[in-house]
Amino acid sequence: MQVNQFHPRDRHAFAVSLIELLAVMAIMAVLLAVAVPVFSNSPTNARQASREIIKAHLQQARAHAIATGTSVAVAIPVLASGGNLGARAVSLFEVELAGSSYVPAKDTDGNQRLLQRWEILPGNFHFLSSAQASSAKPTIVDSAATMPTNVKGKALTCHRIVFAPNGQIVRPNTEINIATAQAVLRGDSLTPKQKNGGKPGAEMLQVNRLTGRTRLVEP
Repeated sequence: MQVNQFHPRDRHAFAVSLIELLAVMAIMAVLLAVAVPVFSNSPTNARQASREIIKAHLQQARAHAIATGTSVAVAIPVLASGGNLGARAVSLFEVELAGSSYVPAKDTDGNQRLLQRWEILPGNFHFLSSAQASSAKPTIVDSAATMPTNVKGKALTCHRIVFAPNGQIVRPNTEINIATAQAVLRGDSLTPKQKNGGKPGAEMLQVNRLTGRTRLVEP
């Protein structure tokens, strides 16, 4: 009777295949661990993600301004002009003074210097005015000073936070608060979701003018 035996090369191939399988399983486990909170619909996860997106844009704007010696604006679309972006997107522009106002700087081809693609806050989170957040503190959405931009040729008006080349915020020149919450958008009407107490479930970040860093404050 013939007995099948593993040839040494067969044993080596089996060992390599097992190692590869374990490696693939480990990679899948890591990807799953990362994907679960990202794709979760939990308001807590979306709130945290929105907060981190805002913080990252502020710090990226400041770092770019210092590194390049140019002014940089964190731009947030005005609700009425935002179109598909609504009041829930954020991006960065290199900007320059035109009279007393900041406008997007342009490259040699006449294109606005958009430094980063528009990023939309997750979980239907939107930027809020003080009235929408039921707060006495003014927010960036309350600022009357805005900046004209465009998205793929379409005009877009934006609220803006401008960092000077020294890394300090020069616009707006008042207290800077950023309020966000989950909200329902119908046309140009934005209705924040309510807490159990009947108040909007808003979160407010106060921005330090010198460092661009934020801290949570009561709305």
